[in-house]
Amino acid sequence: MMINKRLIRTVRKSKRYIAANVACQWISLAANIAMTGCITIFLSKLFAHTADMNVFLVTLAVAAGALLVRFVCTAAASRMSYLSAKSVKRTLREMIYQKLLRLGTSYKTHVNTSEVVQVAVEGVEQLETYFGAYLPQFFYAMLAPLTLFIVLSFISLPAAILLFCCVPLIPAAIIAVQRWAKKLLSKYWGQYTALGDTFLENLQGLTTLKIYQADAFKQEEMDRESERFRKITMKVLTMQLNSITIMDLIAYGGAAAGIIMAVTQYAAGNVDLAGCLFIILLSLTSSFRCVCSARFFISQ
Repeated sequence: MMINKRLIRTVRKSKRYIAANVACQWISLAANIAMTGCITIFLSKLFAHTADMNVFLVTLAVAAGALLVRFVCTAAASRMSYLSAKSVKRTLREMIYQKLLRLGTSYKTHVNTSEVVQVAVEGVEQLETYFGAYLPQFFYAMLAPLTLFIVLSFISLPAAILLFCCVPLIPAAIIAVQRWAKKLLSKYWGQYTALGDTFLENLQGLTTLKIYQADAFKQEEMDRESERFRKITMKVLTMQLNSITIMDLIAYGGAAAGIIMAVTQYAAGNVDLAGCLFIILLSLTSSFRCVCSARFFISQ
C-alpha cells in the first residue's frame, strides 16, 4: 500500500487529523529524547560522584514531565486517528450512497444489493486503517530518523551518520518482502478460490454424485486440493516468519552498530560518558520503534 494522492484529495478533511497525529507522535519522541538526555547526565554525574539532591530532583521532574507529555500525546494521537477514520467513513459512505442513487435500481441486474453493501463496508474499513494508522505511521517513520540524526549529530557525528545510514535498509527490506509476498499470495488466493469453487460445486451436485456413485472420486479430488492448499498456507506462514526475522536482524543489527560506535567513540575520548549512554539508549529505543513500524507496514 503506497501513497494514493487521489484518495487523499477525496478525503481532504482527514489531512489535518493526520498532521495532528504525526505532530503528537513527534512531540512524544522529543519528550523521550529529553528524558533520555536527563537520565544519562544523571548517571554520568552519579558515576563521577558529583550528583547531588538537586540533580536528582531535576532529573525526576524532567522524567515525570516527559512521561506526562508522552501519555497526553499518545491519547491525542489515538483521538486524531479516530477522527481521521471517522471523517473517511462519513465522506465515503455519502459518496457511495450518492453513487447508488445515481445508478438507481439498474445495478440489481448485475449484482445483489447485499454484495454491494458487503464490498462497500469492507472497502471503507480498509480505508479507515489507511487514513487512521498507515499514513500517520508512514510520515512519522520518515520524520523520526531525521530528528534523531539532528540530535545525535551534536553529540557524535559518526554515530549519527551510521544510524541514519541504517534507516534505508528497512524500507528496502520491506519492498523486497512485499514483492516476494505478492507472488506467493497470488498463488495462495488462487488455490483458495479454486478450493472454494470445487467444494461448492460438489456440495450442490452431491445428490447426483451419490446416484452415479462418484462421490468417492470427488472426495479424493477434494483431498488432493486440500493438501495443496495446506502446503501453500504453510509457505505463507513461513514467509511471514522469515520477514519478521529479517526486520529484527536489520533493526537490532543497526542498534548493535550504534552501540559499538558509541563505545568506540567513548574509548577514543570523542564523547563523554553521558553522550555514550545517550547514543546507546537512543539506538535501542529507535530500533524497537523501527521493528514495530516495519511489522506494521508488512501487515498492511
